[in-house]
Amino acid sequence: MADRIVIIDADRQSADRMRAGLEDAEFDVVVASHGADACDLLQARETSLLILDTDLPDTDGYTLLSDIYSSCYLGPSIFVSEHTDIDHKLRAFALGADDYIVKPFEPLELVARVASVCRRYVRAAAASAGTTVRVGDAELSIGELSYRSDAVEPISLTPTEMRILEVLMRNPAIALSRDRLIERVWGYDFIGETNRVDVYVRRIRCKIEPDPDHPRYIHTVRGIGYVFRAGGQRGVELPFSTRDLKLVNQIPA
Repeated sequence: MADRIVIIDADRQSADRMRAGLEDAEFDVVVASHGADACDLLQARETSLLILDTDLPDTDGYTLLSDIYSSCYLGPSIFVSEHTDIDHKLRAFALGADDYIVKPFEPLELVARVASVCRRYVRAAAASAGTTVRVGDAELSIGELSYRSDAVEPISLTPTEMRILEVLMRNPAIALSRDRLIERVWGYDFIGETNRVDVYVRRIRCKIEPDPDHPRYIHTVRGIGYVFRAGGQRGVELPFSTRDLKLVNQIPA
């Protein structure tokens, strides 16, 4: 069965171009122009990916995605938008979007990005079904997209938040660079800004840390990236310097 893509975009010309390119690549495509139709379309059949514009007649795309992720859908999403400034992109990534594409764009580029995101989700789902990762008092239930610890009750994560946390927790007390996290979470074919990692880490900290400004679990390692430590564990003396970063990033995640 073909992967099903739901597009929410009031720009008819843009929506038609996306539909044509994706259908040529053998995706099953459904298009709507209003955000109010999104949940019905997403729940009507299993959906592989959501594409939505930032500007819609009845709402803005950011509010829509936030509502969707809290009520009817937890899969991957891509924003398409005429807005080119970094604030719009960071807002999209902070909400859990997997990509942000600026209009006008080449249909073949859109198809490539859609295919890349869908592949990553299929691989992640196959590898993580029924898996639980534990580090000290922290427990990540991958199949359920949930996290708990002595510091917080079970909380829900988006798929991208889960994948970042999984990589960090599978490598406890090891500092991983932003590039390494991008490779493990978004893939080697990632196209975009590396600062999206920082946006997601801030978002995860707000969920799992008792005090996000003074992290207990996810720590920043200056000049390198991030490290996950068991709750209450004192600072780990890392056996390397920034000059050894290349070696660190060869550790399997």
